[in-house]
Amino acid sequence: MLPLSYSTNLHRAETPADLLTEVVPFAGLLRRDLGWDRLGLDLRLGFAALDLDPGVFRRSCEAQGLVVHTLNGFPLEPFQAPVVKERAYLPDWTDLRRVTATRRLMEILLALSDEPLLTISTVPGSFAPWRADPAQIAAHLLTLAAEARAIEDRTGRRIILALEPEPWCSLETTWDAVAFWQRWILPTGLGRWLGLCFDTCHASLAFEGPAEAVARLVAAGIPIPKAQVSAAPEARNAAGLAALARLAEPRFLHQTAARSSAGSVARQVDLTDLPALTARLPGWTAIRSHFHIPLHAHLPDLASTADESRIAVAALRAADCTHLGVETYTWPLLSPDGVAIRAGTAAELRELAAWCHDGLQRPS
Repeated sequence: MLPLSYSTNLHRAETPADLLTEVVPFAGLLRRDLGWDRLGLDLRLGFAALDLDPGVFRRSCEAQGLVVHTLNGFPLEPFQAPVVKERAYLPDWTDLRRVTATRRLMEILLALSDEPLLTISTVPGSFAPWRADPAQIAAHLLTLAAEARAIEDRTGRRIILALEPEPWCSLETTWDAVAFWQRWILPTGLGRWLGLCFDTCHASLAFEGPAEAVARLVAAGIPIPKAQVSAAPEARNAAGLAALARLAEPRFLHQTAARSSAGSVARQVDLTDLPALTARLPGWTAIRSHFHIPLHAHLPDLASTADESRIAVAALRAADCTHLGVETYTWPLLSPDGVAIRAGTAAELRELAAWCHDGLQRPS
């Protein structure tokens, strides 16, 4: 089975040189810390890495027991910059620069791995406030799906472009995904090469039951070849609300959602909008934010959605999702210590491996 992976977007690594000097050594030590024969990289490649020599990088990875069968092609601009926020969605799928860059990612991935199934996670259309045209988004996605079909016809290997639903985006919930697929993807016959990356932190913000969400996608005929697994923090009382407010910071967008005991849900675009959110839903009983936290850990005064992530993993594995990994890209915000970040990532991977029981990657 394929090894579990960790997402390399926790590194401040943008260029091919950065990847070789920062990511590969860190991941090699991480694999040895785990005692695993192999460790997967959910390799994040942005604009600055598109000239990567895949042969050189692959040999460096293989020397460290690392494999790459999936890419994170979501953020194309620098992702650990001082301020990212909604720039994480630029360019969106209305922009031809996104098409050109993703085409290059497909070429790189084919050279990095010999696996018959490869995946690239990507932005779910656009950032919703920009009101992007869904027809244009679909047209660009279908262009690359047709190219992926031609690649499979020629090589027998399939690349699935996996849109990653996220709060405040064109695709936010599984209901959004089903509607988009039914309107734009399924009628074309190209659905084999387009799918979803199920991010368990993102899914928790929609307050959808994780097993029900996965079942809804499967019933609609939407492939889920890839999952990124982490948790979200949850406030349940005044102390939790204060702790959640302290997580507000300038780098990432932390979309936030509240639910009442009656099931009503209210949302705000960032943690800085928390007072407006509680004013809109004064009877809230749970507030969650898009701030990826480790599967095995809790922040002071806050609950975690890790239990929902564990349920999601079981449902995803039953749905034949084979590209699984952890994605706590917020580690640099949680700890300034590289050794602690590596230890925390190892603990997360052990937790995910335990959830997977005797499948995928186990310690040797």
